[in-house]
Amino acid sequence: MLDRLLHRGAADPEEPPEFVGEHLDLHLAIRALGRDHQAAVVLHYLADLPVDEVASILDVPVGTVKSRLARARAALAERLRTEEVDRA
Repeated sequence: MLDRLLHRGAADPEEPPEFVGEHLDLHLAIRALGRDHQAAVVLHYLADLPVDEVASILDVPVGTVKSRLARARAALAERLRTEEVDRA
């Protein structure tokens, strides 16, 4: 499920899917996360699953999912901010 959500629309997993603008930047930033953080983000934000369900699917405590989401959001913010500066 994780791979399908993250890579939907991409013919080649090495090539980004056909998104535009900020959606492409966000998608690429998510793909750059570590696998654990990527899974938490995709399941919670893209699949719209509650934290307790994500924890159950990933077989980790709820606190671990919350921590991964917080760290992933920080990493995504930094990466997207850096990309914004690079384009300026």
